[in-house]
Amino acid sequence: MAPVVEVRKTVREDLPEVIAMIQELADFEKMPDGPQLTVEDLVRDGGFGQPGERSGDGPVFHSFVLEQRLERSADPAAAVANQGATTSTSTPPANCSAEPLTRNLIGYAICYYSYSTWQGKSLALEDIYIRPQHRGNGYGELFFRALAQHAQDSQCSRLDFHVLNWNPATRFYRRMGALDLTEAESWHFYRLPKDAIATLCGKE
Repeated sequence: MAPVVEVRKTVREDLPEVIAMIQELADFEKMPDGPQLTVEDLVRDGGFGQPGERSGDGPVFHSFVLEQRLERSADPAAAVANQGATTSTSTPPANCSAEPLTRNLIGYAICYYSYSTWQGKSLALEDIYIRPQHRGNGYGELFFRALAQHAQDSQCSRLDFHVLNWNPATRFYRRMGALDLTEAESWHFYRLPKDAIATLCGKE
């Protein structure tokens, strides 16, 4: 069996697995109590509701998954030759049956549009995650390039994201051409939590 890996848009049926991977990422980031969302929250906020089903004011984020499919080869010799081969398309490798044996989600990404008063429309990458057992195979670069393509296709001027300073992925992002704004321009990333918002609004 030869694995075929592709990046595709998330569908509603993927969301329970996406929730599980959100928790896995939080565990990796040493913040296991961080995630508070449910599948229903993602359905509402991502615009995954059925026609006629209320889902807020439209999608507030875009989501993609990295899917691995294992397909049966009709030619045993081809199966050996193709072992470990990957592709970013949904077209099965030569000599493979059209019907996959298994579909396995091995990563996800969530992003949304933001706006820069200097450069205009931007893409903010909230999460990108690949399950540990599937790292080291080039899938991270495949996934990141697909997100960059989405940014370009959406006419975004830049792709913004933040990374913990101890995360070894910082080396990967530098290799992909990312600029560390904390080092280069001394920017700091601030957040006003929900309770602080309530305090400012006089609703303690």
